[in-house]
Amino acid sequence: MKHNVKITKREMKEDKFTTFILLAKDYVTERWQFVAGGVAAVVIIIGAIILMQSQQGKKDAAAMDIYNRAMGELRSGNSQLAIVDFKSIVDDYGSTSHAKMAAFNLANAYFAARNYPEAKTAFENYLDKYSDSEYFMTSAMAGIADCLAGTEDFKAAADKYREIAEKYPDFKLTGEYYLKALQNYIKANEMESAKVTLAKITNDFKDTQYFMDGTRLAAEHGLRL
Repeated sequence: MKHNVKITKREMKEDKFTTFILLAKDYVTERWQFVAGGVAAVVIIIGAIILMQSQQGKKDAAAMDIYNRAMGELRSGNSQLAIVDFKSIVDDYGSTSHAKMAAFNLANAYFAARNYPEAKTAFENYLDKYSDSEYFMTSAMAGIADCLAGTEDFKAAADKYREIAEKYPDFKLTGEYYLKALQNYIKANEMESAKVTLAKITNDFKDTQYFMDGTRLAAEHGLRL
């Protein structure tokens, strides 16, 4: 005579869990080499990440030291020394947080040294790589215009200043850029372009120093609207 054995839900769960553990044990036993290899790979990856972070931290610290030294040199008028240090950061520490400002100030250092072609190239390189801040973008573009004026390419400088002003009409230095455009158009004897720029200053900056300086400059050169 058969006796029915009633199995509780708890016993069923425990039996399933036991079965799972046994299967898992068999799986690991059969494939222990692959499992061990996977664990080793994870350990290697974690170790590599830690090593990379440590190396990056050292690079950041070294770049900061060089950057601070370069800024001191630039402020002291030692532009050639500053160029060497800023260039070192750009070339050797490009992955650090100081690379962006080093690239910008490398251009400023070249400009301070009156090396306008190199300064212009450095400003252009900065714009190509770090076009992410309106302030620094406009400053770099104005730097290019300053370099053009430094090499007496006055029309190109004026065009660049006006380009910045038209691209960023609400920027706090837009009036200054229009005024510099006017100055350089007059130097280039581009009087029609100078009139257009003067009209813009007159219409948009009526109650500012830019208007006063622009109208005085125009009067000095016989320029009338």
